[in-house]
Amino acid sequence: MSKWKVSTSLAAIAVAGVSGTAFANDDVLAKSKDPANVVMPSITYNGWNYSALEQINLNNVKNLQVAWTLQIGILDSHEASPLVVGDTMYIASPKPNYVYALDLAKEGVIKWEFRPTMDVALATAQTCCGAQTRGLYYAEGKIFYSTLDGQNIGLDAKSGEQLWRTVGTDITRGEGMAGNNIVIGKLFIGGNEGGERGARGKVQAYNIDTGRMMWTMYNMGPNNEVGIGARFNKNYPYLAGANPALDSWFGDSWKRGGGTSWGYFTYDPEVGLFYYSTGNCGPWNPDYRREWGKSDLDANGGLVAYHNNFCASQMARDAITGELVWAYNLTPADMWDLDEPLITPLVDLNIGGTTRKVAIKAARNGLFYVWDRANGKLVMEPWMHTYSDIFRNPGNPTANYVNMTTGLPNYDMDKILFTDVADRRKYTQHDPAPKTVTNYVGTEVYYCPGTSARNWHNDAFSPQTGLLYTPNNTSCSTLAAVRGDYVPGQGYNLTRGAAGVTNPAKDVTGKVTTVSGQLLANDPVNRRTVWSKDWNTGDANALPILATAGGLLFQGGNDSGVLRAFNARTGDIAWTFRSGARYNQSPISYSFGGKQYIAIISSSAAANTAVAATAAATDANRYRRSGTTLYVFKLPG
Repeated sequence: MSKWKVSTSLAAIAVAGVSGTAFANDDVLAKSKDPANVVMPSITYNGWNYSALEQINLNNVKNLQVAWTLQIGILDSHEASPLVVGDTMYIASPKPNYVYALDLAKEGVIKWEFRPTMDVALATAQTCCGAQTRGLYYAEGKIFYSTLDGQNIGLDAKSGEQLWRTVGTDITRGEGMAGNNIVIGKLFIGGNEGGERGARGKVQAYNIDTGRMMWTMYNMGPNNEVGIGARFNKNYPYLAGANPALDSWFGDSWKRGGGTSWGYFTYDPEVGLFYYSTGNCGPWNPDYRREWGKSDLDANGGLVAYHNNFCASQMARDAITGELVWAYNLTPADMWDLDEPLITPLVDLNIGGTTRKVAIKAARNGLFYVWDRANGKLVMEPWMHTYSDIFRNPGNPTANYVNMTTGLPNYDMDKILFTDVADRRKYTQHDPAPKTVTNYVGTEVYYCPGTSARNWHNDAFSPQTGLLYTPNNTSCSTLAAVRGDYVPGQGYNLTRGAAGVTNPAKDVTGKVTTVSGQLLANDPVNRRTVWSKDWNTGDANALPILATAGGLLFQGGNDSGVLRAFNARTGDIAWTFRSGARYNQSPISYSFGGKQYIAIISSSAAANTAVAATAAATDANRYRRSGTTLYVFKLPG
């Protein structure tokens, strides 16, 4: 029986009543409603990364002090936030992806430690961009996680005994797992990484009791493999064809199309859908995904053909079957590495006097989106939270960047990549300061936001303020497309940078700025940034954020090797603790013994840049060294 036949029969079961809240994991729902616990990344299914605890608040946060610490001993970037269930904290390390259970009643004494069998050297050589895993997950007395080399593992939460192990990717071909997953019902659902090596994006579901793979759905390809059936919402003309994903690719390029699924997932038990977004198109060079050298735009700047659905896209799938219910291509034919490994918070907003159940995203392409989370239609025009000039008329945050009729962004042809200069000259004579580009060939494109207006780091949404808190990066880049062949397991970007060009950072209005990154407080209803905390130290501080009912935000600060608490309404710094190391994970808040705690791992890899006596006073290396320490904070008494 094919995967699609299995999926459609399961869909029939959903119609019969096994859907929505009835399918949600009762244990996850119950434990996540108690703010003493943290059972998943971003704390709850809706992806708010918000703690309802308020014992620590604006009035007393200045008194926060260290309760206890633990040296983890693995020098690398710890990206998976801790879990807390009852009297136990669970933490996961970067490769080699160990898991520890800590006794909260004994200030972090280790209850047990699990070490997977893992070829760390192979995983390191074959994957991109870090040492993750990025998440642990708890349900029904079990801990679940994915290792960098593609193992999905279920552990007994009390003993650490391995209950099952299922391999979901082929690490020899450069396909790994970042560990951004979710537990829904009896399913442990996660995706893959490796688009930069030609992997094809997918999500897979495993039975939480046995590890058996229940279904696999790809993000591009034939309808049966993507999960496109009668329920799929064809909201816009570029989705209207008989094969909305397959027909948007040239030839069989979809087989190496990237669009991997390495961002955090969210879930709405009432609607019965889970949400995630997909990585960059592969390769970055768009000539390998379209008719060579052809990139027509309509009168508004909308891409006419080869949209490459569904890489760099927002996805919503049935939580039981994996069937694709709606999708939205955020950056059609993405050629700038504007992948979307970002969480999709689910909120209820009062828009025009009507409460709308929406999904929101401060996207990596610089735009802020609001969709109806049941059907995927845009609720309002996207607006610009971080400067992006791949769109027409940048520099006005509320300009018309997306055609609300077609659903397509209004691209600037000057920013489109071509391999051959003759093809580029058919469309534009624009050049990015050619006299200063080393080995200039005439196809270089200077653009913002330089691949990274955002990254995977957790946003936070506060129901107290109605704001989404977002870290950003203001950098800009230059790219040129190059030729190359696909070789399994090897790099498949087919672009290069362009040396000799100055790419200054720009603020949201397009003006050159010394600000390297910001903490943004974004208002999804009124389409504006209410306040920003700017960093101009050379470090963007693009790090995960925790919001709390105490009116606070917590975020690491790599610029000075500190953990900070901010006033959620104003952005003012309310408290600082200096650890002397970097951060790359979200803080958490939990309660034990009637007290509220804040916990975070301060970590970095072994490299330590020498600091000369003549180094600038603001040089970040003065403030941080390698190390890995779990810090737990509480109020006195």
